[in-house]
Amino acid sequence: MTDWIDRARAALAARERAMILSVVATRGSAPRGPGAHMLVTATSQAGTIGGGNLEYTAIADARRLLAEGGAARLIHYSLGPRLDQCCGGIVRLLFTPLAPELAPLLGEEGRGPAWVRVPLETGIPEPLGQEPAVAGEGPVVCLDHSGGPLDAGRVPLGEIATVLVTLVPPRPRLCMFGAGHVGRALAHILALLPLEIRWIDARPGVFPQNLPANVTAVPTPDWKAEVDAAPPGALYLVFTHSHPLDYEITAAILARGDARYCGLIGSETKRARFVRRFREEAGLSEAAIARLVCPIGLGGPPGKEPEAIAIGVAAELLHILHDKKEQAL
Repeated sequence: MTDWIDRARAALAARERAMILSVVATRGSAPRGPGAHMLVTATSQAGTIGGGNLEYTAIADARRLLAEGGAARLIHYSLGPRLDQCCGGIVRLLFTPLAPELAPLLGEEGRGPAWVRVPLETGIPEPLGQEPAVAGEGPVVCLDHSGGPLDAGRVPLGEIATVLVTLVPPRPRLCMFGAGHVGRALAHILALLPLEIRWIDARPGVFPQNLPANVTAVPTPDWKAEVDAAPPGALYLVFTHSHPLDYEITAAILARGDARYCGLIGSETKRARFVRRFREEAGLSEAAIARLVCPIGLGGPPGKEPEAIAIGVAAELLHILHDKKEQAL
């Protein structure tokens, strides 16, 4: 989801001119929503703002703007016959030059959110870093000439004076306990999501050598310290080699009472046994126990292969990250 950022870092390092394309607003049917990005250089592109002829045309527009000098622009696209598309919606794209000033926002250490302010009068992006006060809940905010927020999908383009856009999405903490076959499959797939992943296991030699940038291996027996150190609203997955250890970790997570998601691998039978112990031994409230997700993977994956479980869990977490599923909240 953020492969365009890697390409942007490389372009900055090589002093290669490029444009960041960002979906600012949509109306009706559109392939991607506000906050989707891609990067376009004179010879390459990374990421996507929706594909099809919309993207093909936008890439050509980006290269035209680069040739003209590379100032920021806001362009309106109707998804109709002129673009050989029948969606009938509209998409408004912001074209932001990849300026050296944006490098700190796109750095390896960036955990998001990282915002940029783009005044359309000057066309020069200004890095903001953290979320501006007017941002609200969306990844993009458009302001009028007096600084007030706009419904950017409906007003004429000329009424939009400034665009605030987050380039790096926030990365919620995910703590994964267990580095067996399921853990390995999940680490590979979940690394594609905007997550900061801490992968915990005490056993020696269980972690693979090369991990994605947003996955940190934590070889420690002190799992409790990891639970205690997690920020409020963190996500958790528990699938260790030991059911007693699964119980202890899950009980500690539920006792915190603030997990955005607490997933435990296992069957309905395992869930029932754990829930009984949570009540009788750990003294957990019904509200705390209700946060438990078990089986994991949208009610349980169709297969028991590690890869099938990983795909199901990734789909479940996507729903959680986009607030489309309430069962773990």
